[in-house]
This record gives sequence, structure tokens and C-alpha cells, in this order.
Amino acid sequence: MSARRQLSFDDLGTPLAEATLVVVDLETTGTDPAADAITEIGAVKVRGGEVLGEFRTFVDPERPIPAYIAALTGITDASVAEAPSIRTVLPMFLDFAGDAALVAHNARFDIGFLSAQAAVCGVSWPRPRVLDTLALARTVFRRDEVRDHKLSTLARHVGASITPDHRALSDARATVDVLHAIIERLGAAGASTLEDLGTAHRRATPAQLRKKHLAADVPPVPGVYQFLDAQGGVLYVGTSRNLRSRVRTYFTAAETRRKVLDILPRLESIRVIECATPTEAGIRELRIIGREKPPSNRHGLNPQTAHWLRLGPAGQGLRAARLAKTETDGSAQLGPLASRHEAEPLRGLLTDAILGRGAAFDGSSHREVSSGGHRARLRRAILEDPSEVLDHVAARLRSHVEAGRYEDAEKLRRLAHSYLTAARRASRLRALAEVPLLIAARPSTEPVIGGRGWELIAVRHGRFSGTTLVPFGKDPLPFARSLEMTGVGEAELAAPLCQGYHQEAEILLSWLEGDGVRTVLVEGTWQIPARARFDQEHLARRFARTAAGVQA
Repeated sequence: MSARRQLSFDDLGTPLAEATLVVVDLETTGTDPAADAITEIGAVKVRGGEVLGEFRTFVDPERPIPAYIAALTGITDASVAEAPSIRTVLPMFLDFAGDAALVAHNARFDIGFLSAQAAVCGVSWPRPRVLDTLALARTVFRRDEVRDHKLSTLARHVGASITPDHRALSDARATVDVLHAIIERLGAAGASTLEDLGTAHRRATPAQLRKKHLAADVPPVPGVYQFLDAQGGVLYVGTSRNLRSRVRTYFTAAETRRKVLDILPRLESIRVIECATPTEAGIRELRIIGREKPPSNRHGLNPQTAHWLRLGPAGQGLRAARLAKTETDGSAQLGPLASRHEAEPLRGLLTDAILGRGAAFDGSSHREVSSGGHRARLRRAILEDPSEVLDHVAARLRSHVEAGRYEDAEKLRRLAHSYLTAARRASRLRALAEVPLLIAARPSTEPVIGGRGWELIAVRHGRFSGTTLVPFGKDPLPFARSLEMTGVGEAELAAPLCQGYHQEAEILLSWLEGDGVRTVLVEGTWQIPARARFDQEHLARRFARTAAGVQA
């Protein structure tokens, strides 16, 4: 499982020239999505001003079409007599649209009908990004240009190649021309992404407008940004591949998060830390959040909030812990877990599997387990081998299925999955924490002098200690030797690894497991713990047939 991180708008932003849009129009039997039905769908898929495809079909509304609707659209009962139902058409339309943003003139009407019909048909509605050309047109074309913002008026005003006629495909084609005219106007005003277009009809708040100048000198490089109050206190921390692009979004209508808008009146300055790579930026963000605890950052990024299931030193039992202590004292940890509520069921599973196994499999005589033997088996189940726990789960699954207790069986299967997930996370963290120094390289995603190159990262006991970019064709070893001399204090900071640094280690593990990674220098032994014994697929292999019985 990869470490959680904050989303950046530049990470999400899609340049308009690259955005795929599906402009859709519907004809219906009326105006109420709950009571009326669709009679025709027309759509045009466009990207960068080019038409990629069109979709058009009548739809059987399974009810008479009112006379006034037939007179307006020309669609009669005879027109739709042989048409497929919405149950057939809607999946076809969604397949045509794919992951594109949907565009409609008065989108509340068209998208409202589509999503309502999806609910009726039991079809999963993908919740796509939606653009409304009516709302955008009201921003772009003022009343001194057009008398109203009806599609027919706008199409005539922009010189559309087709006249709207209350038929789905014709109206969709006319909407495409209106959309392109809107994009041309907004592009001249600085709108360059799909997100810009989606918020163009909104207005920035007074605080955003007053503080906008604070972003003027932010450089367009990877790094970390900090919003500071008048006393220099950190209000908010974020990271981005392009600091300038990201920070500027906070002072536009694209930013609507209440926790951010609430801190802008207190914002007095912006501090940036330029980083060589996004990986370095992400790790420095985590460290600053852990140290400063900004009030507006997402709670889940605080490394001290993790939960673990811990088998303490000799004489201590298995219990939930917020900060796990070092394993050199004989303890063993399972996790990090999503919440404290996940710890108790896992504790019960491990205890039942170890203490109950003798009674369950030793016939009439109960084989008593000594505390030492019990502890050794628990450690093995946490640190080394899940087999004993999975054997126990398989037996209980069979018992549940044979008794028809399918819900209990499914709960147990999910619990076993949680156990393997937590054990594998801890196993991967331990593997990285045991390496005194690891320097690895992979092809860089960032520009390097002379073109493409390598990104080198140094890791000490699971902690990031340095990074550099090396052009292709240059020997990386001298750069690695230089990194070897940096971050020598990270080993002390990392002990114990589990005490607040797991998110940083998981960012590094994700990087190390990427394509094209090569080990340059290593002290100790390192191998990527990709599968090992705690692989989640182990669960399926162990009791695949029983799990199939649960699903049946």
C-alpha cells in the first residue's frame, strides 16, 4: 500500500488541448427526471478542436410521447417504436464517453436525466467532470452582445456550422461550436486547463483577490510550499511538481475547499523549498507536517496517527499501540493499520489461530501451549510466516460455509485479507529499515541538463538522506559517492522506523519498486520485498475453493 499524499491541482490539471470532451444533448418526454423518460441521445466527442466521434440513437421511453413534445422535436411514438430501451442505450453511451468530461447546454437537465436513469437501471454512474456551456456563456457573452443565452441565440452569435433544431445530435453539434467559441474567449483570459474551464463561471473570494500577489514570485520548480501567518506560524503545507502553477490556484475560483479558504485571511507570506525531484518534495512535506502540525493539513498525513498491533517484549501480550517501539527489545509489530478499530479484530484472529489450534486439531486431548511457545508462534505469524493463521482461517471458512453462514465466512475472509495486508506492509518496512545505506537510480521524470538522465536517491535505514540528478552518459558512481557522505544522521532519526516514519519509508519503497530502478551502492543486504510470504495472493491460493463457496 502506498503512502497517502495530498492531491495537487497541477497533478490533476489537464491542458485544454489534451482534454477529451463529450458534448451531449437529450430529447425527453418532459422536464422531470423522476417522472419522464429519454427519447433520443446525441453526443459528439472532441479533443483539441477535432471531432473524434459521434453517438446518436433513439430511445424507447416505454410510454406515449406527449403531443406538444412530438410537435417540438418531431419525435413521435412511431419514431421510437423499434428503438432500444435506456437499459441498453445507457451502457453504450457510457462506453462511448469513457473517462471524458461531459459537456451540455443547461447541464443540470441533461446530466440529471442520465444519472437518474442510471439509478433506475442499476448502472453505476461514473460521476464525470461536467461543464455547462449555459453557465459559461453567461460569463463570457454579456447581455450587450446577446439578448439571451439560449443555444439557438448563441449558435447564431458565434456562427455555428449547424442550426439547433431540438434534435439531439444537431443540438450537440451546435453546442460544440459554442463551446469552442467560449474556450477561445477564456483562453485569451488565461484559462489553459480543463479545471480552469470548469470554474470560469465562479468568482474568487475577496480574500483570494487581496492575497493573490503573494504567489507572484513563486518559481516553477518541484518543491514544498508553506503558508505562514504574521508570526511565521505554518498554516498549511503542500507539495507540487510546479510550485508556481500550484500556489496560484489557491487565489482563483478553482479553490473551493473550506479549510483552505478559512486560512487565507490569516495568510501573510509564502515560503517555498525548491527540491530536485517530486520524491524529495513529498518527503520533505511529510517531515514538515510531522514537525509543525499545521492546522489545515489533512489529519491522515500526520505520521504520529498510525496504529499498530504490537506483541510486546517477553511477558507482555498482543495489544494495539499508537507508536510502536523498536523491535530490538523483542517486540514485533503488525501494521500500520487504517484505524484502532482494525486492531482488535486482528488481535482476536491471531489469538484464536495460535491458542485455539491445539484444541481444534488435537482431538479429545487438549495440548496446552506454554507461554514461550505461544509467544514464538505469534512472532512467527507476525514477522515470518502466515501459514498457521491461514490454516486456521481455512478451517473456519469451511465450517461457516458448510453451516450456511455465508456472511460470517465473508467477514472472516476480509479479516484474513486485512491481516495479510498489515503483515506485508510491516515486512516491507522492516526490510528497508534493516539496510544501513542504499543508493539507487532510475530514469528521471524531471529535466536534466543535456536532456534526459538518472534520478539518484540515498536511503538510510528507511529514511531519505539525499538525492541528485545525473545526465545520461555520465558515470553515476561519483554522484553516488557524494550522496554517501550526506544524511549521516538519518540512522539515528530512523530508530525505531515504526515510530512516525512509515509514510516516508512507503514513498521510498514505491520509488524503489518503479520501472528501471538500479542499485548503485548498498551497505548490508537489500532486495525488494515484492511478494514474500505475506503476499495477498497467498490468501487466494490457500483457500480458493472455500472462498468460491462463500461467493456461491
